[in-house]
Amino acid sequence: MKASEVNNLSWGYPVVILVGLLILGVTAGSAYSLGTNNGLLYSPVLLPLEPSGDISKVFTGKDAVAHAEVFIAKRHLTLAIKLDSIKDITFIGIAIRSAGNGVYSPAYYVVEGAEPKQYPIFQKKFTEFAKSHFRTQVSNIKIASSIQPNVNWNYAGTVDWITHSASHLGQKGYLELKGFYYYHVIDQNTVEYYARTKIRGDVSSSAVAVKDMYLHVSRGHSHEAIDDFLPDGHVGPTTSYQESTTVEFTPDEVARISASAGYSMNTNDGYYFRIDTHTADPNSYVDFHAYDFKKKSWWIDPPAWGRSFYMETAVTMRTTSTDTECYFGVFKYDAGGQFYFLTPSGSVIAESPEPIETSIFVYPPHTVFGG
Repeated sequence: MKASEVNNLSWGYPVVILVGLLILGVTAGSAYSLGTNNGLLYSPVLLPLEPSGDISKVFTGKDAVAHAEVFIAKRHLTLAIKLDSIKDITFIGIAIRSAGNGVYSPAYYVVEGAEPKQYPIFQKKFTEFAKSHFRTQVSNIKIASSIQPNVNWNYAGTVDWITHSASHLGQKGYLELKGFYYYHVIDQNTVEYYARTKIRGDVSSSAVAVKDMYLHVSRGHSHEAIDDFLPDGHVGPTTSYQESTTVEFTPDEVARISASAGYSMNTNDGYYFRIDTHTADPNSYVDFHAYDFKKKSWWIDPPAWGRSFYMETAVTMRTTSTDTECYFGVFKYDAGGQFYFLTPSGSVIAESPEPIETSIFVYPPHTVFGG
């Protein structure tokens, strides 16, 4: 959400299989000792139970992050975001709903650069956002996706639009990140995670166009196995793609796996773009690059001036806990891009917003409590 818009693979080791329509994703897990507090977000010791029912809270101004983190730290949540990694947050709305046994599923509404005069409008938008979160089904969820295992998922929470912007002569291009997160408890030690993430390039006027967008997703410093990464979503009606997978064995018989794919998206209104994906180590990271956002013409295709585009990823990951360590999911994102700006002289320049770098933590109730 941007402040100016107030009015409006699965694989068996060691071979990787890539199939689907759009984009590849990859995830990660992390762990903490059941006997200690890692100082990040949670203690495995149960706190007094909160009153049941829906709770929502808004934090504004330069101290919004600090106050929000105090609010988060007092509760056991199934989803957490590393807020201090995002610059210039001045409006944060957090809505939490009971998931039972003193655990809450949260939804985060994050706005950068909001001014005090805009707070009432964002408060209204957050109220509607919270209502949707409170109505969301929390268990036995079936997800329409080519990647999802045939199981019933549990809702962990939502993060709505983390936004960075680039500007030139009063015009702006916006890079936005949004995600929905789910989990499935296979047994008392094994959990599978599912994430749907949308990366969006938005523009303020017909003098701005999306040049390209990229997303680097990694599992951070952890050792859990990534279970699946596959495309999800559809930008139809016409999609063509090609993909390749290479497995090489080093002299010490260690498998080195690389994968790549290229996609061309043609929309039904004369616009198109392309996506390339690549990873040399599917257990660690994957890179996506969306580019050539163009308008079809009879001669040279111009940039897609005044048009917004998005790409969507789907991800699953499985973790298995031990007697001494409890594992949870970590989705580590680095998103960036460039925008074209049309100058009064008719020339075109490119500007980049600061990258969005943040981590999302998913904690199923049994990992929060180590039970």
